[in-house]
Amino acid sequence: MTAARLPRRTALAALAGLATPSLARADRRNPAELLVGARPGSPVDQWARGVAPFLERALPRLTLAVRNLPGQHGLDMVSHLEQADTSQRLIGVITAPLLLARAVELGQPFPATRIAPLAAVTTESMILVGAPGGPENVAALRALADRGTLGTPAPGSAGHYAASRLDGRLDLPRFAFPSAAAARQAAHSGHVAAAMLPLPDAIAWLREGKLHGIGLAAALRSPLLPEVPTLREQELDLVASAQRGFALNRTAPEGFRAALLRGLEAVATDPDFAERSAALGQAARFLGPEAWGGVLGRADAELRRRWDEEPWLPRRA
Repeated sequence: MTAARLPRRTALAALAGLATPSLARADRRNPAELLVGARPGSPVDQWARGVAPFLERALPRLTLAVRNLPGQHGLDMVSHLEQADTSQRLIGVITAPLLLARAVELGQPFPATRIAPLAAVTTESMILVGAPGGPENVAALRALADRGTLGTPAPGSAGHYAASRLDGRLDLPRFAFPSAAAARQAAHSGHVAAAMLPLPDAIAWLREGKLHGIGLAAALRSPLLPEVPTLREQELDLVASAQRGFALNRTAPEGFRAALLRGLEAVATDPDFAERSAALGQAARFLGPEAWGGVLGRADAELRRRWDEEPWLPRRA
């Protein structure tokens, strides 16, 4: 792609503008498909279409097309990838913990036992936010006790999962909204004392002063919002994030697997990709097969434990 030779901001704009047309090209030697378990235009679909040009740039002979398989909350994508013929060049897009939560809700096995986690390239920290002029910090939230409410995105989402891990440590009743956008609006309007959101869903409003950052659920402060303290700094030990990455059929050819792994590591260390991720409130971070599989395994085990103890949705009959 010629965008690599442009100034960085211009390159990012060019990559964003050309993402969909470039995926339609068929003039390269190694066509492959990115399988997205969500509808077109959804956040994970937009992310997949945004990362594809960077992977094409890292692997110049690869052409990528996106196929959306949103059935069963994305688990149809897992089934399609699991059952694929080894001659098919298919790459599944995995968002954790959301996809894992959907498997738990539907009584399906851990997806990583059906497909092979390859690598993750993006991490999204969770952040506790409130209205400007509202509770300033965790101590102020604790003082509210049951007079305040903690808003979250939909059950099973990363923000909802992170908030549930505060039970017994931040005694605010929780209320799950249908989406992160709805929880964000409730926090902005002061209808809830605070909301636990993925940083990408809050960062623009934080930068514009429409929300106040109470605490970041991370080990260290983020360079994206260095003024926002971590929850750990406020004696609330919570590190919570979502990851976006990829998986293959378990019998995918080793050459295809090795090439993709090299390409994804190059993407995660690409300065343009890091800048694009930062603008969206994400962090470019490479997790190889072992580390990515470990993240998925730990999240799955914790979700299943919580589901057994207190399901976040009504159990199916």
